[in-house]
Amino acid sequence: MPVMLILGCGYCGTWLARSLQHDGWQIYATTRSAEHAETLSRQGIRPLLIRTPADLPRHVLQNTDALLDSIPLQRNGEHMRETQSAWLPLLTPWLERLRWAGYLSTTGVYGDAEGAWVDETSHCRPASLRGKQRLRAEQAWLDSGLPVEIFRLAGIYGPRRNIVAKLRAGHYRVVRWSPPHYASRIHIEDIVRTIRAAMHSPQSGRIINVADDLPLPHDQYASELAAYINAPAPVVLSPEEAERTLSPALLDFFRDNKRVSNRKLHEQLLPQLRYPSFRQAWRTLLDTASV
Repeated sequence: MPVMLILGCGYCGTWLARSLQHDGWQIYATTRSAEHAETLSRQGIRPLLIRTPADLPRHVLQNTDALLDSIPLQRNGEHMRETQSAWLPLLTPWLERLRWAGYLSTTGVYGDAEGAWVDETSHCRPASLRGKQRLRAEQAWLDSGLPVEIFRLAGIYGPRRNIVAKLRAGHYRVVRWSPPHYASRIHIEDIVRTIRAAMHSPQSGRIINVADDLPLPHDQYASELAAYINAPAPVVLSPEEAERTLSPALLDFFRDNKRVSNRKLHEQLLPQLRYPSFRQAWRTLLDTASV
């Protein structure tokens, strides 16, 4: 039975674990929450309740065939930092059986491109602390000597991770820019399919953008989705109104403006996405069953 170790087993990790279980994989997953550990255990996943990957049992590391790092940035108030550079060197000597590793990064590492297309060859110029720290984590993995692939994820959405509840509650706010500011998204099922395709055809050091086929301004996305689900239309703010009323973090999210190319994803891993855009996926967002 092959062993997958998932570090920071949250939304993406749990979806991947469920998929791999169907194919006979044994899943170990780390978490810092005792409550979440119990949830994982009920799903047949072996939870490892630890503070940091440096505390992982050596026997688990020695028997790991594949590893996925989906650990969020460590927060300290308004500050955040990557931790991979601290614990990765401690793990590497023990990963004797490791055949594949993946790191879940973000398209935020590119920074603002003023609406232009970005691909894996584009220079990374993140302005946000989040983007800078994700880029550092990527480099820690690439420098580790392990057979790692980097997945730069666009905005993740899917069942129980979407804006449906906020739209239905009313008064959901968006910013309308002129010219429009573009953002890219990706459905959780296509993230899992991408990771599994990479595991089947591994390429150490590969970096892949994981985004759907339709970059779209967030205000247009929210307005269309509201119409699909018969929710109130979002409140549209001008950039000047947004400056006065939105938090700095939310304003940074709305300011970001780039279109993420998924050409490499299509050429090397997924010729066809299950959900080329949210327009094919919106009904899945109404699923409220537990993962």
